Amino acid sequence: MSQSSDLSLAQRLVERHLAFGLACVLAGTLAIQFSLQDHSHRVATVAVAVPLAVLLLGGWMLRSVARVPGTIEAQLRTLGDASQNGSPATDALQPLCEAGSVAAGWNNLLERIGRSDRADALATRLATAFRDANGGRWQAAFEHLPEGIAITNPSGDIEAVNPALSHVLGLDPGRDLSGERLAELLQQWAGSTDNPILQQLVHSASKVTGELRRGATTADGVLRVARVPLCDDNGAAAPAGLVWMIRDTTQQRLSEEMRNEFVFTATHELRTPLANIKAYAETLTLDADIDIEKQKGFFNIINAEATRLARFIDELLDVSQMESGAMGATRHETDLERLLQEVLENVKPQARQKQLVVESVLPPKLPKLQADKDKLAAALVNLLGNAIKYTPEGGEVRLKVEQDKQQVHVHVEDTGIGIAAEELSRIGEKFYRCHDSRIQDIPGSGLGVAFAQQVARLHGGKLSIESVLNEGSRFTLSLPAPTEQN
Repeated sequence: MSQSSDLSLAQRLVERHLAFGLACVLAGTLAIQFSLQDHSHRVATVAVAVPLAVLLLGGWMLRSVARVPGTIEAQLRTLGDASQNGSPATDALQPLCEAGSVAAGWNNLLERIGRSDRADALATRLATAFRDANGGRWQAAFEHLPEGIAITNPSGDIEAVNPALSHVLGLDPGRDLSGERLAELLQQWAGSTDNPILQQLVHSASKVTGELRRGATTADGVLRVARVPLCDDNGAAAPAGLVWMIRDTTQQRLSEEMRNEFVFTATHELRTPLANIKAYAETLTLDADIDIEKQKGFFNIINAEATRLARFIDELLDVSQMESGAMGATRHETDLERLLQEVLENVKPQARQKQLVVESVLPPKLPKLQADKDKLAAALVNLLGNAIKYTPEGGEVRLKVEQDKQQVHVHVEDTGIGIAAEELSRIGEKFYRCHDSRIQDIPGSGLGVAFAQQVARLHGGKLSIESVLNEGSRFTLSLPAPTEQN
């Protein structure tokens, strides 16, 4: 390594800056001496002093600018020297207190390196402990870890696994995996070899950490795969084996996606009515010439938006309380026919606005149920309201009831836009709305179906969904029939 490359970044920049500047001063001095031989030396002195002062100031400023990258370079030099001596230590890398995007990016990188080092250290300690221990509690710990753990030879052939690995990969628990290639088992699980993580696992024996996805959506499955080389006691360059940690992170990723959807939906549902309330309130405050009728109209809009906000918050609280088991059902004998008539009367004004045909198909005699009338009515209003909302003008909505000895089935059918087959499984998740572009401008919180689903469960029933895109949907609320019907 040359002597110049041992200097810091700041020193190299300053030296080059000064060298160039001094060359300029020298050239200028010579030029002045040749061109001003008959004049006083004061001109030459000024011609030299001014550029020199500028260059010194520029060098100071340049050193200030290069302080952050120079500090980073110094830390990387220390790390590189340690690596050459066979003892790399990331402890030499320290976060910076400076402001700016470069320092922030460096600190973020160090945080990621720290997390990775901690995970690798855990895997290495676990593998070493298992290898060195002769049974006992280390064997028991290995067998009962919830993560899939495997030890393979450098070629990836399995030497030892814990029972959790078969569960994570969906394999037969009794299957003997000894001698099989773990990378090939992961390929079978993923159903594809295009994933870059798989390519690394197959073509190299180095440290690998990443996510492996099974399909196009998170719900299909996500695994976090970590693999580290296992060196022998002599610290040989070639690994004596490989330690694998495989964790199913599907639910974690789904929770993160649902949280993101919640933030987006809740922000939208809260921002729109608040903006309307603020706009109309400001208009009423600033404009003293508004006539009485317009004032009444503005007050009605403010009241409607406040009601919308309250309804959204109530729905969110109801669903959350039901999911946590904090809300129960206050059951009384409920006349189902009368309840259905009240629900229909509630939604008919909404249907008339869209010129929809709403009909009911009820059997001659409906049973009386032991149910929470208010919650059951709210669930049916949500289902009928959705059917009306997502059915184009001129369509039809039908409320139909069927019963047998075990259950009463309340069907809400429509001729609306329907739901794509790949999204049916997600209908009922909090805040989930279909990605169909036709519904993006239709107001909705994504809580109505989730609420109806929880009401069904609260009564010992279930909510099932059938739908064909561009043809319509059918939501069926099934409730246990009264005991006298059995």
